[in-house]
Amino acid sequence: MKTAILFLVLIFLINIFLMASDIDYIFRTFKVDLILHFSGGFFMAMFFADYLKHLHIGNPSSPKLKKTLIIVSVTVFIGVVWEFSEYLATGFFGDYLYNKYGAVCCMGNLDDTISDLLMDTLGASLFTAFFLNPFRRLNP
Repeated sequence: MKTAILFLVLIFLINIFLMASDIDYIFRTFKVDLILHFSGGFFMAMFFADYLKHLHIGNPSSPKLKKTLIIVSVTVFIGVVWEFSEYLATGFFGDYLYNKYGAVCCMGNLDDTISDLLMDTLGASLFTAFFLNPFRRLNP
């Protein structure tokens, strides 16, 4: 859980740094936003997998497919909440941040939102596929 929290904080700080700096071209050229959303989904899934294990919902006897659906669903829900917060931040603070600091905050267009949610989902799915593998047989 500590590893997941560490990486989630690191992803958040990288995002803040890139938004505050004047190197916005890196976002567009190298698709850093997609990488951050993908890794955010991956590490959020890691966090919730560990959280479920500590709640004994994720005990070895519970079906792996059930755990996978819970973890991916919670991760996607957090991605949706994040996109709503970007929308609200743009509505409330967008003009102020642009006028005061020249920073363009925070919301992209619909294509950006959909690709962000897709990357969140793919990151969580990759984590569950490699670390939970719901379709692997227990006794081959």
